Amino acid sequence: MDPALAFWLRHVAAEGGLWEPAGDSTYVVLPPVLRDAYRLQEELQITADPDVAREDGATLLALGHPVLAEAAERVLASGDAGRRVLARPASARPGTDVLAAAVRDAFPVNHGRIDLAGEPAFVWHPVVRVGALVVYELSAEDQFQEQAEQWVDGLARCLLPPALAERLTRAAADGHDAPGPPAGDAPDGDPLAAVAEAHRLIDADAGARREVLSAQVRDAHEAEHARAAAYYADAIAGIERRLATAPGDRKPVLEQRLRSTREEEARRLAEIAEKYQARHSIRPYRLHVIEVPALRVPADVRRGDRRYPMTFDWLLPAGAFSPVRCPSCGGDAPLVAGKQKLGCERCLPRTPGPSVPSPAANARPPAPPPAAAKAPPAAMSPRSASVPPAARRQPPPVPPHVRKERRAAPGKLAERLWNAVAAGPAGDAGAVLAPGSPAAALHGVLGAPGLTRVLGLPAGEAPARFSAQPAGSTGHGDLIAGLLLGDGGTECRYYLCCQDALVAEVLPYPVTAGGEFLAGYWWGRRWAAAGGSPSGPVQARSGLDPVGKALLHAGPGWNGLPVTARALAAWARIRAGHPRLRAAHPVPVLAAAVDRLVAYRAGGRATFADAAAVYMADEKAVRQADRAVRALLALGPGQPW
Repeated sequence: MDPALAFWLRHVAAEGGLWEPAGDSTYVVLPPVLRDAYRLQEELQITADPDVAREDGATLLALGHPVLAEAAERVLASGDAGRRVLARPASARPGTDVLAAAVRDAFPVNHGRIDLAGEPAFVWHPVVRVGALVVYELSAEDQFQEQAEQWVDGLARCLLPPALAERLTRAAADGHDAPGPPAGDAPDGDPLAAVAEAHRLIDADAGARREVLSAQVRDAHEAEHARAAAYYADAIAGIERRLATAPGDRKPVLEQRLRSTREEEARRLAEIAEKYQARHSIRPYRLHVIEVPALRVPADVRRGDRRYPMTFDWLLPAGAFSPVRCPSCGGDAPLVAGKQKLGCERCLPRTPGPSVPSPAANARPPAPPPAAAKAPPAAMSPRSASVPPAARRQPPPVPPHVRKERRAAPGKLAERLWNAVAAGPAGDAGAVLAPGSPAAALHGVLGAPGLTRVLGLPAGEAPARFSAQPAGSTGHGDLIAGLLLGDGGTECRYYLCCQDALVAEVLPYPVTAGGEFLAGYWWGRRWAAAGGSPSGPVQARSGLDPVGKALLHAGPGWNGLPVTARALAAWARIRAGHPRLRAAHPVPVLAAAVDRLVAYRAGGRATFADAAAVYMADEKAVRQADRAVRALLALGPGQPW
């Protein structure tokens, strides 16, 4: 059956109407309310097939029909709110040994162990299900609608894992009235807090989705802006030429016309910008407060003789534990049993290996003696700045099972990277970096400190401690997220984009599935406001060609060091075309074209005029160079640099 027609029939049945199949059509009896609202007969034959409607005389209700649109609006306006109580499973509840093993698997504790501290007690665990219609307005003509839904734990106020939410979706309701929350859980079980978290998650996902969708209309925006700018540029140039040779009595008239033309240009360009201003709106239509039968398991998180009491709720219909938050900071990172309190890897960062110095030591590990050194000195290193990233020795292929194993333990890759960075010249951070990647480009031009400078760690401050955990995947790599603490006390959040168990990018923000930076990166303008780097000017090592030097000189102050790293990697990737490009275009023009194009692919709204102003180049020449560079780079969702 046609999905739109099936929706309308479910709507009719929910409002008290009747329907049944009648051959190729459907016989429907409408209640008086729907009959009057939709201006239809009380009894009618309907179909979504035009041929059936034409031959049998049935009423055609296909996608786009006003009745379907009115029904959708009526359903959204009425909403879908209520309280559900899931039935208790008929099977026997799990024993304490099963619960003990399950809670240890679900919540691994660093430096600690979970032991049960008593018999489980039956409770009703609240879960909130929120659904909304998200409307994306990409321009005055382009609009999209999508459905969004989030399941949020009522006590922990965090997103339920997809597998757990799917099990609860399939669970049947028993039809009884929902009881109140258990004694003592009312503050934590406040549904309003869980609804607010669900709305925040929907809004964050919609913002990232809007940035991806808006890329579809950027070409049209730039084309219309370019046409208007060219038109007014010609008009203003013509008036200025006439003004230069006009007699004295004609000059006031031409000057007034010049002013009005410039005002009209500004107004028209502002209208175009407003026309393509992307935005989204959220229209909630579903709110279910679901009471889930659960076993509340009292437990102690032990570290030696220390005991930290906690409770965990085993959701009986799902056969899994509900998520918990850190009892110290409220975060959702893995738990850590500290010497003074129970926390998580966010408030009690894990101590890395001995090669990373502690903040108290404030000293870098000494370089190994020449006889024991495994790599040549920095000046002779094959990964120095004098050798481009693309010319480095390609690493051997990584077997799929090894790659999967390394992805399952993100801390090992992060530990190799930060240990090598902290070791300074004695380390070999380049061995952990993907050849030809932005991270390799940063390491090539700035050395190992470049991999921390991009995060905002001050110059001269080495990594001391870190945390690491998987953070999903994108279209061009897996993400590792964590916190990095410098030996001077500076704390930075970092994200590693990894390809084949090697680090391709070191970023202060996550990226979307297509490789774009999130809108917060561009809204904040952190890098541009800091004059190119949050810790002083960028000092490059030798080995860059003139275009690379121009990118490193002007790029960080405009689009930030993460974009500059991508631009350097992109420019190095098309090394075969450098002689032809350098012969046809000046160095500042090429640098401006590459930087603008890479920033545009990363989600920025870089214009040709801005690029020309930053690199002190001619805008028309930048546009010409863009056409040559664009074809060589061929940037896209799978190739952001």
